[in-house]
Amino acid sequence: MGVDLPKGGTDAIRPENIKRDLWKLTDPRLGGRVPGSSGARLVAKQIAKRFEFSGLDPAFDGKFRRELGPDVGEMICGVHKGSGDQAVLMLALDPGIGTLSAIPIAAMINVGHAFETVEAPMHSMYFCVLPEAGGLTGFTNTSPVALGQLVEIFIIGTLTGDTLVAQTGPVLGPLRTTLLHTGPLDWNVSDDIGQLDYAGISEQLDAVYLRVSSVD
Repeated sequence: MGVDLPKGGTDAIRPENIKRDLWKLTDPRLGGRVPGSSGARLVAKQIAKRFEFSGLDPAFDGKFRRELGPDVGEMICGVHKGSGDQAVLMLALDPGIGTLSAIPIAAMINVGHAFETVEAPMHSMYFCVLPEAGGLTGFTNTSPVALGQLVEIFIIGTLTGDTLVAQTGPVLGPLRTTLLHTGPLDWNVSDDIGQLDYAGISEQLDAVYLRVSSVD
C-alpha cells in the first residue's frame, strides 16, 4: 500500500505515515465522512485495509467492519490477540467531518501497528474507530470483546498540543474510560494537511503507545 512500516514499538510510528493516512482519510475526492454516505463507507474500507496491513486481525467473525445503523455509520475494529483472557480497548471517535478530527483515526491506525511484535501481548489489544454520534452509546451492544474481559479502555483525543495528558472519560460498560489527549485545540492550529506538525503528532503518539503498553 506504499507505506513502509517496521514491526513493533515506537519505531513503527512515523510522521510520514501519519500524514499519508490522514490525507487518505480526508481526500476531498471521497466526498466526506458523513455517516451513511458513500464517502464514509470508502473511509471505513480504507481503515480496514490499513488495520489488516498493520498486522491486526478482524474483530468481528472474520470482518473488520460492523454496521451500526443507516443514521449512525460503521464501526471498524481490529485486534492483536493476547496470550491471556483479558483485553485492552483503544477507541477513536469520528464526528464525520473535518481534517483535525481525523487525526485520532490516523493515530489509531499507526499505534495499532506499534503493538505488532513477535511475541503475543499479555492482553488482547483491540483498536476501534466509532462514529461519534451514537457509536459510543451503542458500543455495549456491538462490542467485539466481552466487556467483562476489559481491564482498561482508552479514547484517543487531540494530539496537536505539546503535552499528552490522561483524563477521566465517560463510563463504558463496567469501566470508566481514560481520555488521552493534548488539551483543547489552539486557535491558530491549521487544518491544512500540509501545515500540520507531524513530528509533534508522532511524539504524542509515542507517548500514547507507552501509556497504553504499560497496562500490559
